[in-house]
Amino acid sequence: MHSDLIGKIAKARQYANEPERLIIEQLSARFHGTNNEHRIALDHDRWSCDCTTFRLHATCAHVMAFQRIFAASLDAAARADVPLTMQSDLVSMIEKSRHYVHERQRIQLDGVHVRFRGSNNEHMITLDGDHWACGCTSFRLHHACAHTMALQRLWAAMLPAAALQPTSDAGELEMASLLH
Repeated sequence: MHSDLIGKIAKARQYANEPERLIIEQLSARFHGTNNEHRIALDHDRWSCDCTTFRLHATCAHVMAFQRIFAASLDAAARADVPLTMQSDLVSMIEKSRHYVHERQRIQLDGVHVRFRGSNNEHMITLDGDHWACGCTSFRLHHACAHTMALQRLWAAMLPAAALQPTSDAGELEMASLLH
């Protein structure tokens, strides 16, 4: 393992405990609901979901769960609740979203675009399927960095297995095992 990556692992652990360093600008995910799979997206503070409830009310249990899970990493507009007229079906939707927050294995992130405030600079990080990219020097040199490792640690339950794996040499496989 490259000696400079050892320090990056420690920094990744620190960053994973500070989700407020992130601002999620775009996100796409699959949500394995009680009855069906749904597509959820966030694009610059605007949510969408392909479920019927979202089409009727401009929100749903799936979006509400995402807002709670990622609250520390969302701009105020993306965290904002949609005003609802209280009806019994909406009360059950809110209750369902509270359960979903604790069932993160239902979520699979397919893509994210994140602004990450590191210790020294701001970095843009993307995940496209299982392929990470970060603009920092460590990522360009090693295909791994404290920023992507922090996101792997923070979102482990919601990432495809391949997105949790290092992308370069066998020494970095050892590094991945230290993350978990």
